[in-house]
Amino acid sequence: MAKTNYHNKENKNVKALFSVVCLCIIALGLIVYFSAVQNKTAPKNNAVNENQTLEVTTEVQRAVTLKETTTQAVTKAEKQEKTTAKSEKTTEKTTMDEGKNNTPFRSFYKYPLTEAVSKGYSEELVFDSTMGDYRAHAAVDFKGHSGDEVVAINDGIVLDVYNDSMLGNVIEIDHGGKLVAKYCGLESVAVKKGSRVNIGNKLGTLGAVPCEGSDEAHLHFETELDGKPVNPLDVMNKTE
Repeated sequence: MAKTNYHNKENKNVKALFSVVCLCIIALGLIVYFSAVQNKTAPKNNAVNENQTLEVTTEVQRAVTLKETTTQAVTKAEKQEKTTAKSEKTTEKTTMDEGKNNTPFRSFYKYPLTEAVSKGYSEELVFDSTMGDYRAHAAVDFKGHSGDEVVAINDGIVLDVYNDSMLGNVIEIDHGGKLVAKYCGLESVAVKKGSRVNIGNKLGTLGAVPCEGSDEAHLHFETELDGKPVNPLDVMNKTE
């Protein structure tokens, strides 16, 4: 009886040991399986992460490139605008300088015809033998002969060319600094509206002034500064 109990106890120990060994084998198999799965998945995840990182880097580079391109374009446009403004300012200063009291300043003015004056500037009433009345003479009459060449007193732009019943053919020129000159009593005209002229350029030839027809041949020359009549000789720094 005692021997039988011993064998039963020994069988139970063997079964327990077998169970433990089986559990160990199963556990080892699970460890190997999950390790393999993890190793197999990891490279894929790493590849995905690398692709995502590459895409983000590319987008950042594109954004930086776009910003640099935009900045360069803006800078170029600003430089061009400043250059254009500087060029325009320089041109205006060269052709349209102004001195004290808004009087145009030039180092030299040419006479539009001859230096001889037949009738000077007067804001007071003077007798007009042709019209038979008294009126202001807001001009200077320069002596000449029919067909003589009339020239520009300085650089400028032709504002208008027209025929006036009292003054004959007239050329209006903007000489800068708000100075506008009217060359009146021309026979022929060599310029047109919008033309740019330089000092001494031919404007036309001398003709007659209808409202002063009884006077000898002359150029009726008027100047306005900011829309107000001024003595041409004062503007040109000339004396009678």
